[in-house]
Amino acid sequence: MACQQLRSTSLPVRPHALVQEVEDELQRLRSGASASAPAALLAGRLGDAYGRIEELVRLPGGRGALSSARWRGAVEAELDASVALLDLCQRARDAAASAKQHVRAARGAVRRGDAALAKAAVRWYVRCLAKAGKQASAKRALARRAPADADTPAAVKVLSDAVAVTVAVLQRAMASLSARAVDARKSKWRVASKLLRSDWSLGACKDLDGDDAATTLQELEDSVEAVESGLEHLFRQIVQSRVALLNALTL
Repeated sequence: MACQQLRSTSLPVRPHALVQEVEDELQRLRSGASASAPAALLAGRLGDAYGRIEELVRLPGGRGALSSARWRGAVEAELDASVALLDLCQRARDAAASAKQHVRAARGAVRRGDAALAKAAVRWYVRCLAKAGKQASAKRALARRAPADADTPAAVKVLSDAVAVTVAVLQRAMASLSARAVDARKSKWRVASKLLRSDWSLGACKDLDGDDAATTLQELEDSVEAVESGLEHLFRQIVQSRVALLNALTL
């Protein structure tokens, strides 16, 4: 019995075990996006999931099925979807990079006591993230895919599921960063909200402390950088999974 146990633990991961692992993780990420889990964490974990999908695509048994004439249309559909996802992910990355620059501009304006510029910078921060969020929402149609047949290759199934999860995670990322500047109900971000909402007609806001504003904006910048890093990881892993799928198709 002990020998059998030892041999079983030394075997490589079985394909169906890898499939189950990826499906379970995608379900957790889908739930996390709905439950407002940290966006940077979601993006990073989704990137890791795409890495596991790449492993699945590269398995010898799966590559034969993916390259067959029967599944060529399904594989090409996933390749088309990956192009749309990469475009969407790049737009989110661009929005995060722009948002970071606007936060830095707001921090500089606060240090100089330029209230009008600080408010304008926070407004631009919110606008660029809102635009990216709308673009992600417009791609919801990607998630509405026909149910896979029972004998559809596992890699195609999980890639199809990953499309919907990716759209949800990108929406979550943009919405969460935007909310930090506009949601005055959350005390941690109330200073950023004041920068956006206060009346600056006299050039200053009496109830806004400069040090508090600088600290909050630094924390906001750190959050944007974390999401930006997660999105970069996600983008690279989607590219790698796409390359693996292309290689399988051209066997």
